Amino acid sequence: MSTTTATLLALPPQRSHTIRAEDFGAAGLEAVESLGPFTDVQACGPLLTIHDSTFEPRSGIGHHPHQRMERLFYILEGAVEHDDVLNGITGHMGTGDLGILTEGRRGMVHSERNDTDGRARCWILVYPNDPLEATASFDAVRDAEAPRTREASGVRAKEVIARGSARLGGDVRAFTDLDLEAGAGTTVDLDAEEGAALFVVDGSVEVGVDAEQAAGGPRHTFLAPPAARPRRLTVEATSEARVLRVIVGPGFGLRLAS
Repeated sequence: MSTTTATLLALPPQRSHTIRAEDFGAAGLEAVESLGPFTDVQACGPLLTIHDSTFEPRSGIGHHPHQRMERLFYILEGAVEHDDVLNGITGHMGTGDLGILTEGRRGMVHSERNDTDGRARCWILVYPNDPLEATASFDAVRDAEAPRTREASGVRAKEVIARGSARLGGDVRAFTDLDLEAGAGTTVDLDAEEGAALFVVDGSVEVGVDAEQAAGGPRHTFLAPPAARPRRLTVEATSEARVLRVIVGPGFGLRLAS
């Protein structure tokens, strides 16, 4: 594994690795991994995994162990049920909810299921639980409790995790769900040692970090790895678009597969 620097990475769906039902050992699951152990991008800041995952009706992954990480499940469609048999914890995640699965030092033995008659889709982030909690927990930011703002003209923002929030147990500093009208744009300033990840749910956008630009459509992931100096991150919609944006701390920097 190598550590390197870059201003902006645009990762189209073709560069992702698709983990299919047979890989999970469970029917009805698929995860499109744009960052993680099966791709050439191994880490960006604290982020070790980014998945765009789908659960077909009445499907799920069986109980399996994890430890020392935190997992965010942002439900784009449908509903997902969490069951941690090691700690006796269950939780429901509905459309628009952000599930926060903290593994802690003890870890969890958990399963996730879609028990509905419709498809479920979720965007999943994995990063170290830091500071490390002793035990596992489940929390959720419900869709209704996330404030809605007008971040810029033609840009509606849902502040899933606002800067300064204490809800997360890792160095993800902000999480915003953006709806942009065609031709609209927005900016956010990244502090020194901060990075960002953006995921295009729908539509097409141009993303910029200072003078560097990249464009993409559905299922494109854009990474602005942490850098020593402050920078400005821009998103402009070339069609009506929905974009997920997270701001992260320095973590592991940018790590690429050797």
